[in-house]
Amino acid sequence: MFSLFFSLFLLFFFSSFSFFPFFSFFFFFFSFFFFFPFFSSFFFLSSFSFSSFFFFFFFFFFLFLFFFFLFFPFFFFLFLFFLFFFSSSFFSSS
Repeated sequence: MFSLFFSLFLLFFFSSFSFFPFFSFFFFFFSFFFFFPFFSSFFFLSSFSFSSFFFFFFFFFFLFLFFFFLFFPFFFFLFLFFLFFFSSSFFSSS
């Protein structure tokens, strides 16, 4: 259980370094190895339990947060670039 929360912490913490995608991906895959025992135990369970559902919900939630924090600055700066570009072209034409 400790490795689960520790890997979630690693996933959330290192995904915040969104300006360094290589390090972000590296630490994501590093933390994924902490998840692997939970994956194998989930697939070998005979019945679907609430704890496995709880784990997978948070796993995909943090996965979504990882990709959101990874690609958010790129789209944000792209938005700022187009905003600056169109505003400058608008003011230069008027």
